[in-house]
Amino acid sequence: MPAWIETVGITVLWAVAIARAPQASRTAQQRPLWFAIVMTALTMSMHLAPVTDALAHLVPSAHWVDLTTHLFSIIDAAAVLWFILHAEQRHRPTGLVFGAALAVMAVLLLLDITSPPHARNQIAPSAAIRSVPDAYWWVFLAFHLVADTTCGLVCWSQGRRETPRQLRYGLRLFGTGALLASLLWTLKLAYLCTRLPFFDPLFSPVTGIEAMFMAAGAALPLLAQVRIRRQHRKAYQGLDVLWRDLTAATPDVVLGPGRLRAMATPLQLRLYRRVIEIRDAMITLRNYVTPAALDLARRQATDHAFPEAGAEAHVTAFWLTAALHALHRGHPPQPQSVNLAGPGAHDLADEINHLLRVADAYQSPANCAYRASLLGTG
Repeated sequence: MPAWIETVGITVLWAVAIARAPQASRTAQQRPLWFAIVMTALTMSMHLAPVTDALAHLVPSAHWVDLTTHLFSIIDAAAVLWFILHAEQRHRPTGLVFGAALAVMAVLLLLDITSPPHARNQIAPSAAIRSVPDAYWWVFLAFHLVADTTCGLVCWSQGRRETPRQLRYGLRLFGTGALLASLLWTLKLAYLCTRLPFFDPLFSPVTGIEAMFMAAGAALPLLAQVRIRRQHRKAYQGLDVLWRDLTAATPDVVLGPGRLRAMATPLQLRLYRRVIEIRDAMITLRNYVTPAALDLARRQATDHAFPEAGAEAHVTAFWLTAALHALHRGHPPQPQSVNLAGPGAHDLADEINHLLRVADAYQSPANCAYRASLLGTG
């Protein structure tokens, strides 16, 4: 398998870590995951030959680069396990997880210091090459195997059908990455036991695929945020014409600050304000709708044979157009006994969808013809 898979996987993991950094800085709940991603990407990067060679020029020998990488990887495994147990809403066994990690690190240091002088901390392909004892690798690989297998199984057990879809897929992807890490440690244990050269070329691509799955699992919330923001922007723009016409006629309903300050307001809040201002404008304008104008609006919708939801939206667009016409001609408001508020919305999303249908109807050819007929009658 090509070696570039590892480089690509680690690069993607770093990209996700950088993309999640702003969210992690703002939200305390996101910091453990971000820290785990950064530690994983850092540990994987330190295994790359160019990075190892560069670090070897900064420290006395490559042996210290290997040892530091292994110690970082223990912290990384503990951080990921700690985060996954936290995400499962269990009591976080901080002392147990990080206590075990510190104990493993101490054992690795002890085994390294007490071993004969050696150039690298790598599994030697033969006994003739001096390296750390096999006990070093058994402790190192066993800790990783237990931690990553636990993470993978917990993620998959939490990815049940009743879990929200985005979270379910994210957990499964991240869990698959953790189980691929377990596969990597299993392959290294097999190599440790057999020293067969067959295993060595598998380490790099498995690491790369593992990184890609972990990056995909961690990136899903970002993709969901992008999708939601795109929907909000589309809705905000879709309501623009209706909002401008209604608030121009009823300026007192505008809640937002000046334009420059408004652009600095989060999009979701600007959309929420726009919905409120449209609704408040509709409440004001309904007092300018006469029973005759309302009957005409309903007949117009019936004559066009719109679908049910479309008919309701067009009736609203028609009476809003009639109300604006009456207000601009100086007609006085009058109490309105008919409920023109439209269907009750279950949440903000329902309210936005309803107003978007009204906005579409407001700009439709049918309403343009209705507006023209009003202008023609004077």
